[in-house]
Amino acid sequence: MEQRAGRYADEVEKALSEGALRDRERELLDVFEQHTTSILDRAATNRWPKSHELVFQELYERKNDDPLASERRRVLLVALMAAEVEFHGPLKLTQAQNKDLADVLEELGEACLAEKLYLHAAEAFDRAAELHLMTSENLARDQSLYRRNAALQKIQKAGVRKALLWVSWVTCGYGYKPYRLLVWVAVQLVAFGVGVIIATGGEAPLASLHTVLTNFLNPAGGDAPIPGAAKALLLAESYLGALSLNIFFALLVRRWFR
Repeated sequence: MEQRAGRYADEVEKALSEGALRDRERELLDVFEQHTTSILDRAATNRWPKSHELVFQELYERKNDDPLASERRRVLLVALMAAEVEFHGPLKLTQAQNKDLADVLEELGEACLAEKLYLHAAEAFDRAAELHLMTSENLARDQSLYRRNAALQKIQKAGVRKALLWVSWVTCGYGYKPYRLLVWVAVQLVAFGVGVIIATGGEAPLASLHTVLTNFLNPAGGDAPIPGAAKALLLAESYLGALSLNIFFALLVRRWFR
């Protein structure tokens, strides 16, 4: 395990020294998978220890506070490869082992983020999410998937996709934190309330505020004449309100009844 992980760590260090980690990290993960498969093939022909403890617990508990960055990464990648092998091991893990391994993978994912190994971090969080699914810990699974998306966002190149990911993160936590949308609903109400009051010249502010609040939930219009600018704001509010609430309830239903 340590020999293969050590050779893999050397390849990662080479990519780092050449400033090519961001471009080559996906390619390196393919090499990581090849090493893992080779270890699993060899393990399948040997006796796999039966225990209630994780097989590579010693590797996970190894101190990773070396002042030399390359050595920290080496220890981290050894533990990450061990966790991947254990996840795919020939013996089925118990529920307790699944939970323990998920916790280990989350810690390794955070360590990979600190070392700027973002794709490795995303892989660790993804594995942790799979294990949380096996133990029916849905909230913990959502948190792992949220962290995976956050790691992937960091390596996304600037453009429309990165902008959409940023909007998704800010508004609803990539879909895993739907209650954030309620904050944006409140922001919309305040913004449109102030905008309509200004557009109507400050006349009858309470009536304008009442119109904004009712229009957000039920855009049915009103009989009272209002300026064109206020009508445009109310129209925009009705569309944004419908979109925000539909997304919120869709995410909420998904979270409660998946």
